[in-house]
Amino acid sequence: MTLGSIPLDGLRERKKQLTRATIARVALDLFHEHGFHETTIAQIADAANVSPRTVSSYFPAKEELVFPDRDVSFAGLAARMRDRRPGETSADAIREWIASELPEWKLQDDNARKQRDVIASDPGLLAYQQAMMLQGERLVAEGIASDLKASPDDLEPRMAAAATFAIFNVIGATAEERQPERPGTADENVCSSPFDDMDVQAAMAVVERALRFVAGGIRALRGDPDAPAE
Repeated sequence: MTLGSIPLDGLRERKKQLTRATIARVALDLFHEHGFHETTIAQIADAANVSPRTVSSYFPAKEELVFPDRDVSFAGLAARMRDRRPGETSADAIREWIASELPEWKLQDDNARKQRDVIASDPGLLAYQQAMMLQGERLVAEGIASDLKASPDDLEPRMAAAATFAIFNVIGATAEERQPERPGTADENVCSSPFDDMDVQAAMAVVERALRFVAGGIRALRGDPDAPAE
């Protein structure tokens, strides 16, 4: 069944995605303003104009409201690592995945800064984030293990995966360093974007440098230190 040229199933899915995004957005605003533990599900529901039950149906755990894109992002990374082309290395796949994600991350910079502030203020969220990072590292370790013809539980793939995930910290730190100081921001608690002065091309230049380092380590682990850079 359609409404005009749009299938009703498509309209329902759009509405669900909009509702989910709205809940996540207002939750982050409330967490940033009042604190993670101080904000209740009822308050989030009221701000999003939905019921508390609806909030919980989209986000069964309160922590998920701080990381609303985790599942989609990791699913994309897992698919990219799994569906590599013949001869394509883990470093190649990760490079392409980051390049495809960066434009969207840049659009969400303001929310990303709020997210970092909320996470930094709560030890439980820091632990939750660390668990997420380990999940992502595991995905990467599986791909690198394939390159090395090893087990993902071996030390070498795990070390290389940890170094790969450190790229995200490098991007954030480099973006922060490039951002000029803004008068009054500390007092006014202005949530400015870390990418204000770092575009996607500049971020990818950082990624390329970091991945060359990681790829060199993988080549050395394969016993081929003189192979061309990936």
